[in-house]
Amino acid sequence: MVQAALVSALVLLPPPAPGIQRDPSRAIDLLQRAECEYRGIAASYDEVTRAYILQAYKGGRLIRWQARPSPYNPETETLVTAVFTATAPRSTRPSAGITWRYSTLAATRISAHGRHAQAALAIFRQTVDGFVDRMVYAPAAGALHAEPSTAAPPVAEFAAGAVLLVEGTRDDWLRVRLPPSSQTGWLPREQTGPIGN
Repeated sequence: MVQAALVSALVLLPPPAPGIQRDPSRAIDLLQRAECEYRGIAASYDEVTRAYILQAYKGGRLIRWQARPSPYNPETETLVTAVFTATAPRSTRPSAGITWRYSTLAATRISAHGRHAQAALAIFRQTVDGFVDRMVYAPAAGALHAEPSTAAPPVAEFAAGAVLLVEGTRDDWLRVRLPPSSQTGWLPREQTGPIGN
């Protein structure tokens, strides 16, 4: 009788709630492809992370990515870590990983989790600032010359509105690179304008 009552009570109990089922490889893939933007320049979190490892550590090398549910909000957040090795730090103590908080509550949001991820974002901003400070645009179409002279042969052409990266100067001439190519050449400074902030 007691056994029958226990069996019927077990049948009436709701099934246990399933544990949180996460696909770590999906969280890693989505984080790696997500873009971080600053001053109109975007880079993937994978690029930001790898750039930090290369710049902050001598002999830095990414080993793998790993993911686990966040202890703060395990239903909606994943901690994604880039595990790396290095022969020596350039400016900080060695560490085993750079961790990002990847949240999918309402909308996808990524934030730095720890000082290494914060440092990675700071290096990304410094890099962008360095590029933007060296950028000019050409309001009209034109050509880059092999030497700082209008008599020098043209080496490349650019369209009106082209953004150029200044590599050097000589008198009233700029030696510029035409991104994303590595093509460089010279043009008169008067044919360019500053990039607005």
